[in-house]
Amino acid sequence: MNKLSKSPFTFSIFAALILSSCAQAEQEMIEVTPSLETRSHYSDDAGNNTDVDDPAIWIHPTDKSKSLVVTTLKKGGIDVYDLNGKLLQYIEPASAPACKDDKTPCKNKAGRLNNADLIYGFELNGKQVDLVVISDRGLDKLAIYTISYGEGNNFLTDVTADAAPLIFATNQQEINQGLTAYGLASTKTDKAIAFVSQNSTTRVVQLELFDNGNGQINYKNIATLDFPTTFTLANKTQWKPCADDDGEYPHLEGIVADTTNNALYLAQEDVGIWKVSLNDPSNSEKWKLFAKVKDFGVPYARIWDPAEDEYLCQLHNDKDLGFGDDELIADAEGLTLYDGGDGKGYLLASSQGNNTIAVYTREGENDYVNSFTVADGDIDGVNETDGMMVVNNNLGGEFDQGVLIMQDGDNQPPANSKQDPKRESTNFKYVSWRNIATKLKLNINTEDMNRK
Repeated sequence: MNKLSKSPFTFSIFAALILSSCAQAEQEMIEVTPSLETRSHYSDDAGNNTDVDDPAIWIHPTDKSKSLVVTTLKKGGIDVYDLNGKLLQYIEPASAPACKDDKTPCKNKAGRLNNADLIYGFELNGKQVDLVVISDRGLDKLAIYTISYGEGNNFLTDVTADAAPLIFATNQQEINQGLTAYGLASTKTDKAIAFVSQNSTTRVVQLELFDNGNGQINYKNIATLDFPTTFTLANKTQWKPCADDDGEYPHLEGIVADTTNNALYLAQEDVGIWKVSLNDPSNSEKWKLFAKVKDFGVPYARIWDPAEDEYLCQLHNDKDLGFGDDELIADAEGLTLYDGGDGKGYLLASSQGNNTIAVYTREGENDYVNSFTVADGDIDGVNETDGMMVVNNNLGGEFDQGVLIMQDGDNQPPANSKQDPKRESTNFKYVSWRNIATKLKLNINTEDMNRK
């Protein structure tokens, strides 16, 4: 082996490389600020225990300025906003099923609307309609609405079949245990489909939506996907993510479908991001875990905490062998696709553990591009993001190159507001895609891809 020359010139180059590496390591995170926000919601009794979760952006077919934002509020129901964040329609969640025995305290759960997505051009009663599809965690069903911009405040119309089946549970007792519908993505291939994950398990089902002939939409299970709970590391050892409770497994929530590239992306919160063949999702040989959370493979100790009535996970970071990726910090949450045309664009992932968004290429091997955070500006920034959605359409004004709408899990009231900052609050923030793309040097395409 050749020895390193000890000339001053060589040492100068070596020192310069070290300084350059240190400068890159200390490079500040790219920041953007939100343009506007929706009304605040509160997770206390006075606020109806509302915790917002996921947005879906519907693009109007002829007038983009009339596009709508449908948002889930979990126990709070649904808000529909315009592009200025103005509330247009509110829908309450479904009531809890009645208990059969009046003498027994009723534990049946009411509707809890979790994740939302869209299907354009569904044929219902011989007409083309657009749909909003939502996972109802409280009832273990889909909630399905037509969406249109008409007169009055009825933008969403419920068309869920009266006989819609349970998705994971077999009876009300199992629903009450909480192993119900959780994350969701919907799309249209040769049929209208939805992928729904199960809370606290690694199971995902593929559902086919269909017109039941009575002016309503029903669905049926056509495939079941069971993702791993344990992983073989590069050093041949076995590892599984730490769980707060026994019997709890690393579930998936963020899901998005890319029909152009025949890909389905799923975020397994404590593991990473999977890429699955959209036309053959059950074939696990085609599954690829292309991004891993930073703590992937890190040893840990589970310590029982009687005060919290759960286990605490103590990571042994000093034994981290570097199996994970620095840019994705658990939980890996919401996923959304920026459509750049011709199969190109970007996959965005919520890196909830450090309040950033990781950006990957949509095409090829989904290479990591960069990360950014939504910081405080005229309004507060975004933290603890669950759900988000980006569209590339020219919506006018600040959103002439598209918009990213994000759930803010730690909403802070304005300084001059009368709102109590001690109340836990959530809402949605609108972020200009032009600002994001400019700072990250991303490609832009405002061609309407939604109805192709």
